[in-house]
Amino acid sequence: MRSTWPFFAGVIIAVLVTAFTLPILVATGIAMMVIGSVGHDDSLLTDSSSFRIRDEHGRYTTRLTNTNYTIAAIPMVGEPRPRRVLLRLKTAVGDDGDGLARLDAWPMGSPAELRQAPLYTVRARAASASLGDDSMLWTEHKGRRTAYSLVDGGWLFDADLPVTTFVFEPEARRMAALSVADEEYAGRGGVAVISYAAPGRVLRRVVVVADEPQRANTLRATLSATRLLSFADEAVGGRVIELPLAAGPLRIPAGINDLDLARATLPVGLRLVALRPWGMARP
Repeated sequence: MRSTWPFFAGVIIAVLVTAFTLPILVATGIAMMVIGSVGHDDSLLTDSSSFRIRDEHGRYTTRLTNTNYTIAAIPMVGEPRPRRVLLRLKTAVGDDGDGLARLDAWPMGSPAELRQAPLYTVRARAASASLGDDSMLWTEHKGRRTAYSLVDGGWLFDADLPVTTFVFEPEARRMAALSVADEEYAGRGGVAVISYAAPGRVLRRVVVVADEPQRANTLRATLSATRLLSFADEAVGGRVIELPLAAGPLRIPAGINDLDLARATLPVGLRLVALRPWGMARP
């Protein structure tokens, strides 16, 4: 009996101490959790990639969907530092090669901004789409590549042939693209559209116009056999963009920020018409 009482006394004391300290420990833990959560915020964007194959009465069809997230630094005109944005590129392509591309862009400022609507959204018919290191989104549909600006999502230009790129010192990248004149321009004798661009923006777009409609049709049909060239020409004191044609070369001096149309040389019967922001100026 003498050894039993100290045991029970110890149990009673332990129960009393636990009953007293447990609420304090619980309250302290809750307080630490609350304090630790103050000033913390997060946002999560998720999307999926998938491949589907379907049997439609003995005919198999497929659908490939890819989603990619990229953080990019986009140079902004007039701003000392590039803007950091989160880009989500989603493409969905069927077995016929026809598909859709969608690009969404969010500012990389705070988690709250990712819960807002995107800065801009680009939607385009495309068999493929990719982000270039030239601050552009490139899509391809029926052999034509199209460039969109990652600055604001705006359409920049089309290219039916490989794009010609070059650099002005120090590290000023420039590109020239050629596309066959669409019906809007072809009806006015348009042969081709030449686009002169810097990363993320167009500097100048011009239409090559033939005075004779039949000649315009012939030149449009043969454009696939040529491409734009660029080289330094001592005669003009700088760089030249050249379009080789059967009747002779079309040459336009290129400066760092514009094309020098006044000093361009063209075969007889051809001329250049500068495109305004809202369409082609009348020849």
